Amino acid sequence: MSLRHNMFLSGQFLQSEEWEKFQNSLGRKTFRIDDLLIIKMPLPMGLSYFYSPKWPDELPVTNYELQIKKISKKEKAIFWRVEPIEIPPKHFIKTKDIQPADTLITDISKNENSLLSAMHPKTRYNIKLAERKGISITNYKLQITNKAFDEFYHLLAKTADRKNIKFHPKEYYKKLAEFNEIFFAYLEDKPLAAAMINFCGDTATYLHGGSSDEHKNLMAPYLLHWEIIKYAKGKGIKFYDWWGADEKKWPGVTRFKKGFGGEEIKSPGAYDLPLNGFLYNLYRYVRH
Repeated sequence: MSLRHNMFLSGQFLQSEEWEKFQNSLGRKTFRIDDLLIIKMPLPMGLSYFYSPKWPDELPVTNYELQIKKISKKEKAIFWRVEPIEIPPKHFIKTKDIQPADTLITDISKNENSLLSAMHPKTRYNIKLAERKGISITNYKLQITNKAFDEFYHLLAKTADRKNIKFHPKEYYKKLAEFNEIFFAYLEDKPLAAAMINFCGDTATYLHGGSSDEHKNLMAPYLLHWEIIKYAKGKGIKFYDWWGADEKKWPGVTRFKKGFGGEEIKSPGAYDLPLNGFLYNLYRYVRH
């Protein structure tokens, strides 16, 4: 079964009502044109820009241009940032990606034996190793305790520092945890790995995660994701979106994800439609 159609589904939680509520909890204004989510992102001097993450369908982005331009004057938005399915017309300008442009999606609708067979042999071995070493998996469904959240954030921060990855302030993840589930891999009562997972429609998406520097030889992250996949299957989920695969940017993480099998899905990334040419050029000059 080809997953090529899943390019359209990857990241669609970013167009959901839950994601809109999360954006509102961060103090950001949102509105919709038809079902398309537009997030107003603040800029200095009272200016802003519009952001529509992960285009939700095959309609051309140009279908919304006139409406966006009308709204932009009132909201003082100087450009509209989109992540379309296809490369947009030339008056849209390629910009730095916000969400991962390329990802890896595993079809988890198959039975467990088929999923294991499709994995890299070392991934299967590491899953069994973690099981033998007594790694246990715990799931916090939406209502995570303060202690568990602190453990999650600690693992996330440690991993970001170790791999030189940018990450958000603690309060951002605290609010995000209210809309997602967090899974932990423990050795007795010590957290060794954690993953925040979003469930939307038929897709589970691995949003954020981290692991400890200790007991790396126990391979806790492998068992963690295998148990999440089995849990997702139990919920009727069909696809596991690893949310970012790029061997140049994240070689180690990408190798880990590829070990579970799946299909690479590519998209054009982020583009800007200038709404105020002078201010947009000034913005790009300052940012670059």
